[in-house]
Amino acid sequence: MSKSYINEVVLRDGAIKLFQRQNAKRGFWHYRINVRGMRDIDGKKVKYDERSTGETDLDEAKRIALDRYDELKLRTRNKQPITSVTFADVYALWWAKREVDLHAAWATKGRTGVTERIDYYKGQSKRYWLPYFGTHKMEEMTQALVEGYWTWRISYWSNATQQERDKHPNHAKTPSKKTLDMEQSALREVFAWGNAHKLFNFHPIIISPYSRKGIPNYRRPSFDEVEWQALNAYMDKWIKGETEHDMRKGARLNSSHIYHRKLCRLYIQFLAATGLRTGEALKLKCRDMRHHLNKETGIVHYEIAVSKHNKTGARTVIGGMDVRRIYLQIRRIAGQKEQDDWVFCNKDGKQTKGFYKTLPEMLKQSGLLYDSNGDRRAAYSLRHYYAESTLRKMRYTENAIDLLCKNMGTSRQSIENHYVRRGAISNTEDILQPTDEHKAQGLRFLENLSNWGLKP
Repeated sequence: MSKSYINEVVLRDGAIKLFQRQNAKRGFWHYRINVRGMRDIDGKKVKYDERSTGETDLDEAKRIALDRYDELKLRTRNKQPITSVTFADVYALWWAKREVDLHAAWATKGRTGVTERIDYYKGQSKRYWLPYFGTHKMEEMTQALVEGYWTWRISYWSNATQQERDKHPNHAKTPSKKTLDMEQSALREVFAWGNAHKLFNFHPIIISPYSRKGIPNYRRPSFDEVEWQALNAYMDKWIKGETEHDMRKGARLNSSHIYHRKLCRLYIQFLAATGLRTGEALKLKCRDMRHHLNKETGIVHYEIAVSKHNKTGARTVIGGMDVRRIYLQIRRIAGQKEQDDWVFCNKDGKQTKGFYKTLPEMLKQSGLLYDSNGDRRAAYSLRHYYAESTLRKMRYTENAIDLLCKNMGTSRQSIENHYVRRGAISNTEDILQPTDEHKAQGLRFLENLSNWGLKP
């Protein structure tokens, strides 16, 4: 014991020592406890647990020290750390390993950059899991607290400030079943990991209310043909600054606004004609757009090389018949000349990060932000529109689902459960559904490429 310690009292054959600090004004009793095998939260050995009892009465200090000794013996026997851990502590330890595993899996697939899954965990934990669970000690957590998360989570954006809503314009006011299912799986993984590593003994039942009620997975709202035509008609005025909202007093449009609107319209049309995910489209470079001529049919279309650095890896997408027209318009307004240029780029040539504010605002102004069921549309709704409209064109012949799976980079189950009902086509040319005019346009396109000063 240090010379600065006085009035030493020994209990449990020396395993507990009580003492006071010399020259201390209030004379609190402190304890120093040794239990063989004690470890901290990182698994490192701990020789002593030393702290103040907060008591000046010796008998009360003895009681506190003896209770702590019994607690430490139990924790050590159960291979638990000697200190209480919070959810934030457990999450930090779990995430340190999980992030490494995700990077390794990403690299194994030959991909570079940050994975979408890592971004997901970082975003969800920062906004939802840590604010709700973070400061709670695991040993004091209850099932009622865990179940309360779902009520808190579902009403999160309804209770958020307008400033926070504006900062995250792409939020969903009511989370979908798929969103809560993903959070359910993540939280189960964190709690299971903590239990397996003996950080606590609490075994919560983690079931989202949607799962309990057997509610089917949410299907994003799409557009029917009438709504799609209405959207295009509105965008024709919107890119010229001729909508009702543009005519209001104080509304000001400059050339940058017009450029951004034109690119956004072409982005919308491009997604609807290819079925690409938003991230896949935004990562495209001109070299990924490859025109293809079928000499027997005279069909000219684009085959799009989706990068391996995406959700489902590399694939080749057969673009619809309108892709050629859309792509040429993109190149004309953006002025791309080189194969390494971004397809969707700002006026300075830098990659466009998305239209997360522009697109929802335009849909709102056009009256198409919500469908007839009150569900909010987003850019991803265009992928659903592509699946439905393409299948209608295919006339539901025998192999449609398989072709859509390949073209959209998704599974048969997802197509059937989330996009469209079962249907089919006989070969890959059927996805294009060209008219005689399309064939004539294709031939003119190849003849005039050099005249336009564009590379294929």
